[in-house]
Amino acid sequence: MRLFIATPVTLPIYGAIKQDLSKYIKGKWVEGWNLHLTHKFIGEDEPDRYKNKLKIENGKLKINGIGMFGNKVLYLKADIDDSINKQINEKFNLKNDKPFVPHITLCRIKELKDGYKDALKKWENINFEVPLDVYLYKSTLTKKGPVYEKIYKY
Repeated sequence: MRLFIATPVTLPIYGAIKQDLSKYIKGKWVEGWNLHLTHKFIGEDEPDRYKNKLKIENGKLKINGIGMFGNKVLYLKADIDDSINKQINEKFNLKNDKPFVPHITLCRIKELKDGYKDALKKWENINFEVPLDVYLYKSTLTKKGPVYEKIYKY
């Protein structure tokens, strides 16, 4: 089973962001119900191995700004340290194979049109909070895109 550990993100203004920016940024936009911050991508494994409690303080995940990874990914910046990621690696004996870059992917970019930089400026100071809930997810890849299913709450 394809697994990852993440915090779901409900973003009431996502429709407005997508409508505004999709004039300038063409690509595969994430479905609103699939928005999340990945703490750790696990890959193929058995979910029972990951059903041990993590120590996660009740809190908020702070979103503060918008950015791009090169010309490939549009994302929201998340203000959270890598303590959950480190705890997952230690508790489940996983490798820290990639540096933790806290973000919420909005779009996998295929084409950028003139004016996209100015359009992004409108959203560069976006600032809000969402509950810091952490789940083990099952990811099923389909022709229409991935389908995520919460299977365990930490």
